[in-house]
Amino acid sequence: MELLIDSGLANGGWVFERTRESERISPPVDVVEDHDSYRFAVDLPGLKSDSLEVKVEDGMLVINGARTEPVWAKDARVHRAERQYGRVHRAFRLHGDVGNEAIKAVYKDGVLDVTIAKRPEAKAVKVEVAYN
Repeated sequence: MELLIDSGLANGGWVFERTRESERISPPVDVVEDHDSYRFAVDLPGLKSDSLEVKVEDGMLVINGARTEPVWAKDARVHRAERQYGRVHRAFRLHGDVGNEAIKAVYKDGVLDVTIAKRPEAKAVKVEVAYN
């Protein structure tokens, strides 16, 4: 298979832009609420676990990390660089029905799952209605 390149284009026909190391990456997140908790699923492929920080402070869930740019050989020609590198940051204001005691975070297969349990007194309770 031949690859045809228009020699009139910049970079020998290849078009790419690199994200600067100092830019923030805002990864996609799913936030799901059920009866017992809130669950945050954050796509963070390529992050090393030692660069990941999850904390709850002042009523906010804060997720920080960093994805470092790979080091290519000096004579390497990068034809395409679409992945983003830099600081990762997301923050979410939490509802008043959560506590700081029951928070669980698991990073697996490039996805960070954070589960924050609701306080027992904040959960909905079904009330039986008496009929007279």
